[in-house]
Amino acid sequence: MSEDFDKLKKIGAQKIHENTHISRLHIESILQEDFTAMTKIQLFGFISILEREYSLDLEILTNSAIKYFEDLKAKQDEDNLEVKVFLAPKRKRNLTPIYIIVVFIIFISIMFISMSNDTNMIDEAVIDDSAIENATKYIEPVTEVVSELPITQEENTTTPLVENIEPNVDKKEENISFKIIPKVKVWLGYIELETYEKHQNTFQNEFDLDPSKDWLLAFGHGHIHIEINGVIKKYKIKKNVRFSYINGNLKEISLEEFKRLNKGNRW
Repeated sequence: MSEDFDKLKKIGAQKIHENTHISRLHIESILQEDFTAMTKIQLFGFISILEREYSLDLEILTNSAIKYFEDLKAKQDEDNLEVKVFLAPKRKRNLTPIYIIVVFIIFISIMFISMSNDTNMIDEAVIDDSAIENATKYIEPVTEVVSELPITQEENTTTPLVENIEPNVDKKEENISFKIIPKVKVWLGYIELETYEKHQNTFQNEFDLDPSKDWLLAFGHGHIHIEINGVIKKYKIKKNVRFSYINGNLKEISLEEFKRLNKGNRW
C-alpha cells in the first residue's frame, strides 16, 4: 500500500499526466497529499484512475483523503455552530410610537376638516339670511303694485302663450344639423341605413349630411370635428374610425359593430 504510493511518486507528475490526462497541478497535489484544490468527488475519481492505470493499491491515499474531508466537515460544522451561537438576535422594531403619531395626525386632520365644514356652514347660513332679508325688502312693494292692477278677461287668455311657443319650435328646427368638419383632408364613406346605399367623398372643407336619416360612417382618419344640432364633438385619432348615427345619436363603433350594422360587410 505505502509501497504502491511510493511507486506512483517515482513515476512522476509529468509522466502520469501524459498517461492519464489528469492535470499536472492535480497530480502534484495528490502526490503531496494536498487536497485543498479538489472536491471530494474529483479526488476519489483521480485515485480510481491511478489505481486502474498502474494496477496499484492506493488505500493509504484513500484513507488520507477520507480523513481530510471528515476533518473539513467537522470544522465547517463547528464554524456554523459558532456563528449561530454568537449571532445577535434581530431586534424587533417597536412600532407603537409610529402608530401613535399616525393616529394623532389622523385625529388632528379630522378635527380640522370638521371645523372648516362648520365655518362654511355658518358662512352659508349668514349669506342665506342676508339674501332673504334683502329679497324681503322688495316683495311687499311689488305685491302692492300687482294687486292694484285690474285683471281683465283678455289678459287671462292663453293666446299669448301659444304665440310664444311657435317661434321656439321654429328656432329648434333651424338648429337641426349634421356636419363633418375635418382638420385635414379626409376620406369619408357613408351608408344610409334605410336603403344601404353607399357613398364616399374626400374633402377638407365642411360637409353636411341629412340629420333626419340614419347613417354608418367610416373615416380614413379621426382628426375631425362633428357638429350635431350646434354641438361640436372633437376627435383626434390617427387611425381609421367608424361611427353610427341612429335616431340623432352619434356613437363611435368597432369594426365588428360596423359589419353587424352593414349586413356583415366591412364597407
